[in-house]
Amino acid sequence: MNIMDFEDIRPYHDEEVKEKINSLLGEEQFCQIIQQVLPEIPFPMFERQMRNIDTIYDFQTKVVVPLLDKLLSQSTNGLSYSGIENLEKNKSYLFVSTHRDIVLDSALMDYALLKEGFSTAEIAIGDNLMKIPWIVDLVKLNKTFIVKRSLSKDQKLDGSKQLSQYINYTIKEKGENIWIAHKAGRSKDGNDKTNANILKMFNLGGEAEVAIENIKSLNICPVSISYEYNPCDALTLPELMTIANGEKYEKQPMEDLIHMGEGLQGRKGKVEVSFGKPLNGIIEGKDLPKSNPELFQFLAKTIDREIYNSYKLMPTNYMAFDLLNNSSAHASNYSQEEKNEFETYVNKKLQGIEGDEAFKRETFLKMYAYPVINKEG
Repeated sequence: MNIMDFEDIRPYHDEEVKEKINSLLGEEQFCQIIQQVLPEIPFPMFERQMRNIDTIYDFQTKVVVPLLDKLLSQSTNGLSYSGIENLEKNKSYLFVSTHRDIVLDSALMDYALLKEGFSTAEIAIGDNLMKIPWIVDLVKLNKTFIVKRSLSKDQKLDGSKQLSQYINYTIKEKGENIWIAHKAGRSKDGNDKTNANILKMFNLGGEAEVAIENIKSLNICPVSISYEYNPCDALTLPELMTIANGEKYEKQPMEDLIHMGEGLQGRKGKVEVSFGKPLNGIIEGKDLPKSNPELFQFLAKTIDREIYNSYKLMPTNYMAFDLLNNSSAHASNYSQEEKNEFETYVNKKLQGIEGDEAFKRETFLKMYAYPVINKEG
């Protein structure tokens, strides 16, 4: 594959780091945000640190990790991770992940990988989030590549082929890991379902005639990231209620950026990154469907099962399930005090949101209950 084919979507290379950092430091908005996020560090000191960075690895370890350390201490009750023993350090993986938070899902997975001595992953991000040029520079310094979501119908197949070829090239030739969400956009309703079309896309850039061989060559590993609290839960409620009523939801200007900021700074409680068992080991020796559409559906459901099995359920998930069903089926997983606190939290979040009270409450609770429903289903 020709590396030039990926110029418009690839992350930055080490030799571009100095130029892009100089560009970032010339952006007033970026500098203002850094001073808000890191008020304890004099900006001239931050600027000197930035200008001493020479490589992408330097940027991740000297800028991104300290920022995440601070963010985790301020907005979470701790990050844990599990299933890292499922990975081998000499392999490159395509991490197919749940998606709740615009920025943090991939960042926290990378954080866990770095702590355990693994290479970080290149991160797929939609071009709908790339409206501001300095944000493009910032994310591409953090090993992000672009998924073209705003293509016309006629351009979509070519866009999918380019993306697939880049994923295949990155895993097999560059030897890098990749993080990609298991469907387009976040699972705002809490219902994690892998879109079979994403597996169809992975196959487009493979070199084997048989689809399953292309899929196996990518070393797919399902990943789930669970948050005790979703800072954007109330923000997504109007969209979920509009869609549930069969109406089309129109995003507000800057809505994604508002969600991005709230996701980073808002209360999250406990957080866990769970690495599932790689797909190849799960399907080894199984009688797989012969037609590609059926194969991709089967693989999507297999990834879902592994995500549900490895997903770390939080007390909020169990409480929401019981409140939704007026039951005490999972009462052993939380205390009465925790339940009272959660009910207060729910009631507070629902204040000021228009709509039928019962419908609002049901929609909100489902966001937290779905991981339990899926795990038990």
